Amino acid sequence: MKGPVSSFLLPLLPLLSLACASAPRPPSMPYWSSAGAGLVAAKPRAAPAAMDIDDDRMRVPQDIEVPKHWPASGLYLGGALITSQPMGDFDGDTGYANGTNLVLIPDIDVGAGGGAYVSYRWHMNELLVQYSITEHDGDFSGSPRQHDTTFYDLDFNWRHYFWEKSPLQPYALLGFGWARAEIDNGSTDQTLTVFEDAQVYNGINFNVGAGAALYTLPWVVFFGQGVYRFVRYESIDGIGGRGSATPDVDGDGWAVSVGAALRLLPPRK
Repeated sequence: MKGPVSSFLLPLLPLLSLACASAPRPPSMPYWSSAGAGLVAAKPRAAPAAMDIDDDRMRVPQDIEVPKHWPASGLYLGGALITSQPMGDFDGDTGYANGTNLVLIPDIDVGAGGGAYVSYRWHMNELLVQYSITEHDGDFSGSPRQHDTTFYDLDFNWRHYFWEKSPLQPYALLGFGWARAEIDNGSTDQTLTVFEDAQVYNGINFNVGAGAALYTLPWVVFFGQGVYRFVRYESIDGIGGRGSATPDVDGDGWAVSVGAALRLLPPRK
């Protein structure tokens, strides 16, 4: 080069050569080989530290069987208000010979009374033992006296419930029991002038009915039911002493009751 440009560049050549000599080199790439990669891959890793895990929280969810019935099982104590109407021979037209005297079977009206029971329920079945008393006005054709009658009944009943998931559960009822009736002025002589109280007893009855129970709580229940009772009294007792009723005294009739019960003990687990 000649001229002013060459005269300008010539003094700069020593500076450029010095700058090139002092510039740092770029770092070299690391060496890689397939053998080295295999060693790295084969190197065992340290096991993770043990962790304190709650088994209940980590358990796999499973289907849990939920009870399908209303939880009302247990031992109950209850009571009822009862209205009833014995029929059959209690029509005021039937008398039974008792030695030289008579036992009169009066015509009785619809009566009322009460009862108490203890029961045990499991799942959809319940067994009850109930004692009840009802009183009825009565009269007999041609008699100058009143013949009010009181009935005493001991029943063993079985209830089977429906609508198992509901607190309102209808039920069917079957049962049997023993019965007797006391009749005011029910025994007299053949002239209807001397009167004493009488009774018909040794009654065997079979019960058929239906009702509904409302469990406001699993340990509190209210109920209403209707029952038809098939009753036959086998014995009589009057002025002439005790004797057999031939034929048996027919005491078939109906009874309607409402009541409540409280659970005393829950079922055993």
